[in-house]
Amino acid sequence: MGSRKRGPQSGRRVGAVVERRVEARAVVSLLKQKGLLREVISPQGWGCDPQDAPDCKIDSLSYSTKECSPSTLLFCKGAFKEEYLKGAQNRICVTCSPFPSFPGTQIIVADAAKAMAEVGAWFYCYPQERLCLAGITGTKGKTTTAFFAHAILSSHFGSCALLSSAQNCADGKNFTPSSLTTPESLDIFKSLSCALSNGVGHFVMEVSSQAYKVSRTFGIEFDAGAFLNISPDHISPSEHPNFEDYFYCKRQLLENSRAVVYSADLGKLERPVEEAAKRKGQNLSFSLFSPSCDLFLKKTEKGPEIFFEGKSLGAFNLSMEGDFNLANAMAAIGLAIECGVPASSPALHALEKVKVSGRMERLDPVPGVAVYVDYAHNYLSLASLIRHAQASFKDPRITVVTGATGTKGLNRREGLGKAASLGAERLILTTDDRDFDSLDEIDAQIEKAVCNPKTVVEREDDRTRAVLWALEGARKDFEKTGRQNVVLLVGKGEEDWIKVEGRKVPQEPDGKIVKDWAEGLIS
Repeated sequence: MGSRKRGPQSGRRVGAVVERRVEARAVVSLLKQKGLLREVISPQGWGCDPQDAPDCKIDSLSYSTKECSPSTLLFCKGAFKEEYLKGAQNRICVTCSPFPSFPGTQIIVADAAKAMAEVGAWFYCYPQERLCLAGITGTKGKTTTAFFAHAILSSHFGSCALLSSAQNCADGKNFTPSSLTTPESLDIFKSLSCALSNGVGHFVMEVSSQAYKVSRTFGIEFDAGAFLNISPDHISPSEHPNFEDYFYCKRQLLENSRAVVYSADLGKLERPVEEAAKRKGQNLSFSLFSPSCDLFLKKTEKGPEIFFEGKSLGAFNLSMEGDFNLANAMAAIGLAIECGVPASSPALHALEKVKVSGRMERLDPVPGVAVYVDYAHNYLSLASLIRHAQASFKDPRITVVTGATGTKGLNRREGLGKAASLGAERLILTTDDRDFDSLDEIDAQIEKAVCNPKTVVEREDDRTRAVLWALEGARKDFEKTGRQNVVLLVGKGEEDWIKVEGRKVPQEPDGKIVKDWAEGLIS
C-alpha cells in the first residue's frame, strides 16, 4: 500500500503567515492563466488583459455584499441578483454576467464558483498544499466520523482542525457552530490558512455532494478521503436531478484524494466505489461483515474488536451506540492511519470518548421508555436507527416523531415513510424545516410512502406538543403492558430553531423537551 506518513513528517510546513493584500491586476492575470477569464469591463472600457483592471489593492474576498469594503473583491455566484449590489461598497467584482448598473470594474468569467475557488486558494497562499487534509463523504455518518478522526489526530499530533455540519474548529482549539456541511470555497481556504497560522498540521472536513456539484472544493486534493455509505438523498430541482448525479458527485472525493478509505458493505453499488479506490496508489477497505477487508470488526467478550490487516487493534467500546457508528469508527481509523498515525498508537482509542450532541443521543427519562435524539432525516439514517432499536431491546414498541425539509431533498419524504414502516408502530408527523413548502403536502407525501399496516400515522404540527404526545403515549403504554417503549425524535438533533419561509423560528430542542418533561413528572 505504500508509505502512509503524512502531515508535518512529510515536510509540509506549518505556522505560515499569509499576506492578504494583492494587486487587482494579479487576480485578472491568474484567472486568465487558469482559462476562466472572458473580459474586464471597467468605466474606461472593455478589455481582455490584466492592464485593463484598475491599479488598486485588494485586501479581502467575499461572496456577500454585507461583508464588503471598497477594497473587497466580491464574487457574484449562483443566483446573485443585480439588486444585491445596491449600497455595496466594493469597487470590483467577479461575475459570469455583467451588471449594467454597477459603477465599478467587473471581471467577467466563465464560471464564478471555480473562479472563486482559484482566487481563494491563491489569495491564501494555497494552504491545502501545506496541510494533511482528510475528507469524508457519505449519506450518513459524516459528522460522527469527522469527530472520531479529529479525536484521533488531535490525540496523536497534539492538534487538529475541523469543518463539520455541527461545529468548526479552524485553530485546533476553539469550536464554533456551523451553518453548512461543506462551506463555500473562500471559507474553506480561510479556515485552512487559520489552521496553518496556528501551527496546526492536520485538518478533517466533511465533503458533501453539493461541494462538488457547485465547486466548493474545486482544486483541493485530499491526502485521504473516506466513502462511508450511499442511499438516495438530496434529490430535488435545486440539488441533484437524480440518484446517478448524487452518487457521481459523492465519488468525486475519491477522484480527488491521494489515498482512499471505503466501505465494502455497499452491496450492488460497491463496484464503482471500489474501482475508484483502486485507481489510487493507497486504499483501505472496511467492513462490518467481511474479514478479508483491511479493517474488519468482530464482536468479542471484550467488546467490538477492530482488526487492521489481520492484527487486532483492541476492543473499541464507543460512547455512541449502533453498528453504524462502529463502521464510522473503522473509517476514522483508516483515515488516521493514512494521515500518519501508526496502527499501534493508543491515540486510535481516543474516539471511544467521543459524543456528538444530537447524534444518537440516548435519554432514559422514565422506566420503560428509552429516547433517542438524532439528526436522522432520510431513509438510510432512520432505517439504521430503527434497526438499532430493534436489536438493542426485546420486542420494543417504537414511536417515531419526524417531519421533512421543504424545498430540498424531496425524495427524503418517501424515504422517511418507508423507513418508518420497518418497525414503527406509531409515526407522529410534525414540523421540520419546511421553509416555503406546505406542511400538509410534506406530511401527505411521507404518509403515502408508509407501507406497513401496523404503523399508525398521526399528525401534530407543533413540534413540542408532538414530542410530549409521543412521550406520554410511551409512558402510558409501558405502565399498561410492561413492554419496552423506544421513542425516536429525529430530524433536528440539538437545533433550537425551525426554518419557516426563509426565517429561523425559535424551537425548543427535542432533548430539552424530554428532560423538562421528565423533571415535571418527578416534581
